[in-house]
Amino acid sequence: MDSMTAVKLISPTLLFLMTLGMGMTMTWQDVQRIVRYPKAIGVGVVNQAVVLPLVGFAMVQAFDVSPEIAVGVMLLTFCPGGVGSNISTLLARGDIALSVSLTLVSGCLIVVTLPVLTNAAMGYFLGEALPRTLPVGETALRLVLMVLLPVALGMLINHRWPDFTARAERYVKASGFVLLSLMIVAVLAKEYQTFVAYSQQAGAVVTALCASTMAIGFVSARLFRLNRAQSTSICIEVGIQNTLLALVIAGLLERAYLSIPAVIYVVVSSAMLLVVIVWANLPTRRPAPASRSAREH
Repeated sequence: MDSMTAVKLISPTLLFLMTLGMGMTMTWQDVQRIVRYPKAIGVGVVNQAVVLPLVGFAMVQAFDVSPEIAVGVMLLTFCPGGVGSNISTLLARGDIALSVSLTLVSGCLIVVTLPVLTNAAMGYFLGEALPRTLPVGETALRLVLMVLLPVALGMLINHRWPDFTARAERYVKASGFVLLSLMIVAVLAKEYQTFVAYSQQAGAVVTALCASTMAIGFVSARLFRLNRAQSTSICIEVGIQNTLLALVIAGLLERAYLSIPAVIYVVVSSAMLLVVIVWANLPTRRPAPASRSAREH
C-alpha cells in the first residue's frame, strides 16, 4: 500500500474522529451566537473565506514556487479552522466561544467552497497537464459526512449525555492527534524524496503565509474595535488551517506533493502558536501609582 492510498483510507476516519471531538465541546448556544454577535463572526469569516486565499495567492506568486507547491499552499488556504484552533484559543486566553462559532461556520462554508476553489487552483497552476480534478457533488457529500455530520453528532452526544461527554471528549481528541502524528510520520517515511525535493520552497512560503495571516487577523479585528480576546481568537482561526482536511483532499486526488505544504504547516503553525500563547499570557503592565510626594504636588 503506497502512502497516498493509506492517506485516502485513514485520513477521512481521522477527520471524522477529531471533528466528533470538536462537536462534543459545542452546544446550541454556539449556533445562536452566530446571529447574536454578527460583527465578530463577520470579521472572522471574511478573513477566513476571502483574505486567507488572497494572501495565499499573493505568497505563491511572490515566492515563485513550483505549480505543484502552489496548489498545495492554496489547498491549505481553502481549509480554514483546524480542530486544534479551539484548544489553542483557550491556551492563548482568547474568546473560546467565538473560536468555536467560527470553526462551525467555516465547516459549513467549505462544503461548497473547497471543491470548487481546489479545482480552480489546479486548473490555473497546472493547466493542461491536469489529469484529474475533484468531483464537486461527490466531494461536497464527503465533506458533509466527514465535517458536518460528526459535529452534529458530537453536539447531540453533548446534549443527551453531558457526563459521558466530559469524560470521553479528551480521549477522542487525544487519540485523533496521536493517530494524525503517526500518519504524518508514515507519509514522510514513504515520500521522503518528494518531501526533500519540495520542502525548501514550501517551507518559506508556508512560514510567510502563517505569520502574515495571523497578523492580518489580529490587526483587522482590532481595527473593528473587537476586544483583545476576540482579536486573539480571530488571529488563531485565520492563521491555523485544517491540515488534516488538506491531507484528505490530497489523498482523494492521489497526489503526494499536495500533502507537503500541509505537513510542513503542522510544524510551522505549532511554532507560531507557541509564540502567540506565550505573548497572550505575558502579565499586562499597569501604570505604577504615583508617589505621595507627587500627589501632593
